[in-house]
Amino acid sequence: MCGRFYIDDETAREIEKIARKIDRKAAKTGDVHPSEPALVLRADHDSMVSEVLKWGYESARKNTLLFNARSETVRERPMFRYDYETRRCLIPACKFYEWKNTGAKKKEKYEFFASGEVLYLAGIYHKDPDGDRFTILTREAEGCMVGIHSRMPLILRREDMEDWLFSEMEARKLLDRHFGDLQRQESGTQEYRQMSLF
Repeated sequence: MCGRFYIDDETAREIEKIARKIDRKAAKTGDVHPSEPALVLRADHDSMVSEVLKWGYESARKNTLLFNARSETVRERPMFRYDYETRRCLIPACKFYEWKNTGAKKKEKYEFFASGEVLYLAGIYHKDPDGDRFTILTREAEGCMVGIHSRMPLILRREDMEDWLFSEMEARKLLDRHFGDLQRQESGTQEYRQMSLF
């Protein structure tokens, strides 16, 4: 799962080198929480562009935000299927966070990152009258995530970007992509309320 990520100015500058168009005016830097605006990369015809979208699909049924979607079922779920087929995106981050449930009131907080690399979190976005929204795809935990949480973001590499954004056939192959360079660091304990996990 992914319930918070971090984007710094250096990551945003790296995205400016990639995307044809940049829209950073409303994007948040620092810790990004569900419901907040964030910089995403998406396809615009044959170009990669960047824009600011809100994090989390609104769900009338649950009256909450769905800020994650399972990569294993995204192609079948009615709420996500069309967006997966036509509106895939990438969310750049320099790190994300996860909390380990220890049974105590305070959970152990960990940072996950790849030294010197931007993490490209795979996502999809949805057209909404009140502004487009995105959600981050998750997969079964692996590597240094094991033992902290059962889910983790689907992380792609820079060389996967065009395949994910422009080719639904190639994107299918990336739905179970492994990312072996992830590292973790404990960053103290903190109270954390899980908002939603689809």
